[in-house]
This record gives sequence, C-alpha cells and structure tokens, in this order.
Amino acid sequence: MRKLFIEGLVIFISILASLSVDNMRELSDEQKVLNEAVTTLGDEINSNIRYTKEHIKQVRNMFYLTSETIDNFNEITFSQVLKIHSDKPYMHSIAGDGKIEYLKKYENENYNVFIWTNAWEPEDVFFQSMLYSGKLLEIKNKNLRKKIESIYTNQEERMSGMDKITGVLAQDILKWFDEKENEFKTDVKISQIFNTHKNQKLKNSLKRRRNQLSQRILDLENYLQSLERVVLLIKNEFIAVN
Repeated sequence: MRKLFIEGLVIFISILASLSVDNMRELSDEQKVLNEAVTTLGDEINSNIRYTKEHIKQVRNMFYLTSETIDNFNEITFSQVLKIHSDKPYMHSIAGDGKIEYLKKYENENYNVFIWTNAWEPEDVFFQSMLYSGKLLEIKNKNLRKKIESIYTNQEERMSGMDKITGVLAQDILKWFDEKENEFKTDVKISQIFNTHKNQKLKNSLKRRRNQLSQRILDLENYLQSLERVVLLIKNEFIAVN
C-alpha cells in the first residue's frame, strides 16, 4: 500500500513538473514574441527619428526663407528668394528609391517657395498592428506603454494639425498672388509681381506664416525628444532580453 502511494505521488509530481515546464516554455515563447514585436516597433520609431530630423531641417529652412523675406521685404527680389531656397532647400520630391531630391533648379517661375508646407507622414504601420492585435496591452511597463501611445496619438495628431495650419495660412499668400496676377490683362511673371507689387498685405501673411512655423519647429523638437526617450526605454527593457 505504501509502495503504491509513493508511486502515485511520484507520478503526480512528475505530471506537475511537466505542466510547469510546459507553462514556462509557453510563457517564454510568448515573451519572445512580445520582445520581437516591441523591438520591431523600436525600429519603426528609429525610422521616425530619422524622418523627424530631416523634417525639422526642412521646416527650419522654410522659417529662414520666410524670415529673410520679411526682414528685407522692400529690397529683396524674387531671384534672391530662390537663391536662399537653393542654399537651404525644402521643396522636394521622392525618388523611386525613396530618397529625397531637393528642388534647386527652377524651370518655371512659381510662388510655391512661399506656400510650401511639407506634409507630415511618419510611419505607423507596426504601431497599428500592435494596437489591433492587442500586443500593445501586453507591455507590462505602464510608463513605456503610455509614452508609446502618446507618441502615436496625441503628439502625432498635433504634428499633423500644425502641418494643416501651415497649409491654411499658405492660402492667404496664394490668394494674394492670384489677385495680383489677375490685375494684368496679359501674362506676367511671378518675379515681376513680387518685385514691383509686394505690399503690406503680403508681408502680414508672411509674418503669420513665420510665427506658425516657429511654433511648429518647437513642437517637432519636443516630439523628437519623446521618440528618443521611448527608444531608450525599449532598448533597456526589451533588447536586453535577447
């Protein structure tokens, strides 16, 4: 009887040990999946850091050109404005390989240099994937999770909103050029309109643009700092698990 009891106890303990090992293995696998997901999210955030740094440079150049135009409003010519842009460009296109190609040659005169906004388009594919799969909620560090959520929601929405405001303010400048162009009965160059007809109304519109770009730069710099802090938290908490 005692022998049967001992044998039964050994079998019971063996089953418990096996279940425990299986549970540990399952938890380990789940942790690895979560670790891979969060580190991939970290890669996406790193990509957005590079994107944001370039975007800040572009907006700073927009601010610089606008400031130079305002500060030298009576004397500056359209060709000088284009020279400033060539030295500190922000108008660009995206090449087939994804690289930015800045516009420094101007075949046709246009006033885009005064109304360019630079759309705000950071990556968020993997964040959305983690959000809808529930993986984001598996991050036990509440501070890290809240910071990630804040970056991809509140802060990015503010960046997008600031970009839209830049576009709204640009409409006043666009309207000014259109109205001046329509005053002529024949075709007229943009340079002629700017050089000989710029007035206080245009200057006021440029001042509003400059003020808004200044705030946009500040917000972008704060956003960049948030990205860098989150990447550091991810590195300390998850990459070390590998």
